[in-house]
Amino acid sequence: MTIQIDAYNAYKQSKVYNSPGAALLTYIGAFESLDEKCIATLTGDGVLIEVPLLKPNRLFGYSEIERGHKAAFNSIENTSFCIDDEVAENDDAAIFLGRVKVTRINGNVDLHDVGIVAQLTDDKLSRISLYFNSRNIRRWSDESIL
Repeated sequence: MTIQIDAYNAYKQSKVYNSPGAALLTYIGAFESLDEKCIATLTGDGVLIEVPLLKPNRLFGYSEIERGHKAAFNSIENTSFCIDDEVAENDDAAIFLGRVKVTRINGNVDLHDVGIVAQLTDDKLSRISLYFNSRNIRRWSDESIL
């Protein structure tokens, strides 16, 4: 069993997380489990979630977060995150780098290098942002823009 599934199962029993890293791992475990209700309870109102896989890809508040994830999960057969190293964290934020594999119901498979950040404000989750490696898409960004 993966650490993110362990964190997800622990959160489902206790409804608490004790660090930004635990909140991040719980979100990832709930995403892998396609559990939009757990994700919504983990985050609640006033939270920003930015995930390119979702439409819209910026979600605010409990109902929008639940609806956005549910809509995305309707097209996903399964998903898995591979964490390259330990989750790095301080008192207010956590980040990890790795890969995500998404298998769609239609058979398409998406593989992405990913970085995910979770931020706490007043010990409550205030933001989760997922970043894909876009270097092959945005080649112009390697050049000076000014």
